[in-house]
This record gives sequence, structure tokens and C-alpha cells, in this order.
Amino acid sequence: MLPLLSLRFAWLISGACLLFPGSQLTAPAEAGTLIIRRGGIYTGSYRSTDSAVPCIRILTTEPVTLRACNLAGAGNLIDATAGGATLTVEHCTGLGLPPNKDQTRRGRFIEINSARSLTLENNALTQTSGIAVYQWSGDGTPGQTLSIRRNTVRNIDGRYRDGGGTTVSCISLNQVHAVANVDIAWNQVLNEPNNSLVEDNINIYNSSGTARSPINIHDNYVQGAYPYPATAAKFTGTGLITDGNGTSALTATGYVEATGNQFVSTCNSAMNIAGGHHVRFNNNRMVTSGLLPGGTKLNATYCGIAIFNFYQQAVFGNHQVDNNTMGMVKWGYNNPYPDRNDNGDYGYQIHTNTQHLPNPITLQTEADEWTRWNNKLKANKVQVGPASLTPPVATRSKQL
Repeated sequence: MLPLLSLRFAWLISGACLLFPGSQLTAPAEAGTLIIRRGGIYTGSYRSTDSAVPCIRILTTEPVTLRACNLAGAGNLIDATAGGATLTVEHCTGLGLPPNKDQTRRGRFIEINSARSLTLENNALTQTSGIAVYQWSGDGTPGQTLSIRRNTVRNIDGRYRDGGGTTVSCISLNQVHAVANVDIAWNQVLNEPNNSLVEDNINIYNSSGTARSPINIHDNYVQGAYPYPATAAKFTGTGLITDGNGTSALTATGYVEATGNQFVSTCNSAMNIAGGHHVRFNNNRMVTSGLLPGGTKLNATYCGIAIFNFYQQAVFGNHQVDNNTMGMVKWGYNNPYPDRNDNGDYGYQIHTNTQHLPNPITLQTEADEWTRWNNKLKANKVQVGPASLTPPVATRSKQL
């Protein structure tokens, strides 16, 4: 924890960004955005109604903590794309406002490039276009890695205000190569049909852990992956996918382990291995009834887990898919039971010890997964989402 002398608060009304924290110390600002140029702990409420203007921009490599912030914006809520950030975001809320431009998506909760360290814990994201992590400059030690834990997410939304939309993910890693100690765990993601548009809830694209320390994706609950409208027949999203067109062991996705996750009501596939090497999907649960809450049939469901070398990579392989529990409705199919397609068949039938739930798979079966998740949280004494924090007393820094 940083000392109190590092605390900085800001009171700013400028452009489209309004800051309402409990102290009246000043901080640098530019074009309506809170610009953070020095390390410290920041708290407060920040709002932007301009799709081109983030609420907070990080322009320092010194350690920064955003704690108990309330963020609302049409654009990206947190912009840390300058490189080299050492950033912790904890117990914050982020609300994506409607875009103020056509053919423009809602903003991301955070977009960060070439970070040295990123920790996102116990935050609540609503109606954003997720978390985007591009490249990495840290060394993968525990102090220079990526942790995304115990966050709650509702309605990842790539829709445009004037119709159509773009592909967005709840969590996307792109070109994060050979980073140890990556932990994505105990996150709760709920996407409502016809009020969200997510592609892959978790997309690991040309990114990798190490042989000794794989990217660890465990104990997450993901419900909802739908086209828009939800009854459309075409959808290419997933609950989780390993992806990317890298051609070497270093540049392709690799060393990823997903275990203990739950994927509920996902169109297309719950989990895909579409690229990479040394991917393990073990001991996960996948349940899709093929129905909307009112009982209308979904038309874009497909399977539980599919393995296919989409990019025809020479390095593709050394995967393991074992002891997963599935109950995936695909109308008209018969795998292993009528109106089911649990294991996708693309020529890589490496599933072992699959536990097929008995028919019928219903909306109640999905509801049972939600009960299972909440019981799991209680049993492990895990709290997801922000805690109620009393903001610390602001102390003027000698550097301000």
C-alpha cells in the first residue's frame, strides 16, 4: 500500500468530465480528462459523455492505485495506453454510457498497452466493452504480472447506437507473450439477451504464459453469449477461446490452463481452442438450455467444447481436454442425446472423461448452475464486486 503522503484527489469541472471527490486538492487535467502524471492513490467520481474522452488517463510509470472510484463514460473509462503502467484498480464501479457518435461502441472499462503490472480486483463493470490488455513490458514476476480477480460484470456491449455493432470481449489479451503468474479468477459475468453484444467473453489472442506458469483462468462464472437480436441464427462468440494467428511457439497462444469455470447459456460454443499450443481445459462446467428466459428457442447454439486449427498453425497441438461436465442443447442434433451437441467435432476428438448431464437441459438446469456458483463463493469465502470502503483522509503531497 502506498503511504498517505501519496494520496491525491482532484476537483475538476472541465469539458465533458466531472470529478466529485471528497477533497478539493487539484490535479492536472487536459481536455476534460483527469490526467495522472504521478504515482499515488486516487479516489472519486469521474464522468465523461464524450466517446472520444476517457474519464481517466494514466501518463506515468510510477505505481498508481484507483480505489473506490465511480466511473461513468461514453468512451473508455480508464486509458492507460501510453505504456509502462503499474496500475491497480480496486473496488471501483464503471458504467458505460451510450455513445455520442454513430458507428461507435461503448467504451471499455480499461484499455492498457505494454503495462508493467495490472491488478483489477473487486470492481463492478456495467454496460461497457470490457477489459483490453495489449502487449506487456513486465517480467512476469508476482509484482510485474496481470491479475483480474473477483470482479462483477454485467452486459458487455459492442452495439452501436445507430444499429449494428462490433466484436468486443469481457477480457481480451492480445500479444501478451510468455508472462508468468497471470491469474484470471473468481469473476462473475452476466450478459442479458438483447441487452448486450459480446463476442468472446474471454479471448486469449496470441498470448501465453510459460511452461511452468500457464495463464491461469479458474473459478469464473460466465452467463450469456448471444447475437443481437438474441434469436438470430449466426453467432461466432464463446465463453472462452484461445485464438490468434501467431506462427511460432512464442508468438502463438500457448500455455493456458482453464479449470473450475462455469459457462451458462452460451450460443455457438462455451469453450474453443481455435489456435495455439499447450492449452488445457479441465474440470469445467457448460450448460445451455437453448432457450431464452421466456422459453423462446435460441437459434445460434452449437456445442460445449470445440478444438480446431483455424489458422492452420504448425505449432498447434499438445492440448488436453479432460473431465468437463456438459449439457449443451443444439436443436436437431444427437450428441450424445437428442437435441444435444456436447463435444464439437472438427477432427480433433481429444475430449476425455466428459461428464454428460442427462436430458432434459432446461432453464432450471441453468438456474441450478447459478445456485452452485453462489454456494461455491460462500464455501470459499470469496466476495465478488466492490466492498463498501470509507475513503481515506486526503493528505496533501509535498510533490503537488
